[in-house]
Amino acid sequence: EIFRQQLFKFSNIGASLESAGMHLEFVDAPYRCTAEDEEKVYPVVKQAFPECTEYFEWYRANDDSTVYHRLDETIAYLEKVMDERGPFDGIVGFSQGGSLAHLVAFLQATGQAFTRHAPIKFLVIMSSRRSRATAHQSLWEAPPPAKLPKALVFYGDKDKAIAPEEVQRLASTIQGAEAVCIRGSDHRVPQLSEEHVRKLVVFVQDSLG
Repeated sequence: EIFRQQLFKFSNIGASLESAGMHLEFVDAPYRCTAEDEEKVYPVVKQAFPECTEYFEWYRANDDSTVYHRLDETIAYLEKVMDERGPFDGIVGFSQGGSLAHLVAFLQATGQAFTRHAPIKFLVIMSSRRSRATAHQSLWEAPPPAKLPKALVFYGDKDKAIAPEEVQRLASTIQGAEAVCIRGSDHRVPQLSEEHVRKLVVFVQDSLG
């Protein structure tokens, strides 16, 4: 529900994707945050969504972010979601969800997961970094696989949670990906200008052929 509001209430990205012909499916992360985890939720999130009494996450990184706990279970969960609710043309993700979307694309393109599902055609990623888990570093060090989807990446130049340089490093792993800086924006799903809305719509439509 939080991501739905982020896309439609606090941003025009949801409406822009629908105008490009997309039907959006919202997938809940499978793990409820513990009380300790909730202390790490960005205060701005709690302020923006005061009605939310529970928070969920895709995985939990250890202190130095070299291990992502529960990620294998999340991948299995997403495989099941694709079985039951797919196929999906693309994935849209913000922050941890964008990092996961990026990883899903690489796991599929390298044949490590999602092999029974139709190839993902596009990614729209916002304010996300590539995985820092030790297990995934070989993905970023190797030449990019041939079957990666197209990617459009948005980030704010005022983002203090995930530095613009980290977002740009994520974008650099996908050949032809475009990283779009939203001036004055911080760590949030951005409100797009008319120019950027057109860019998003054209990107999605071109990705679908």
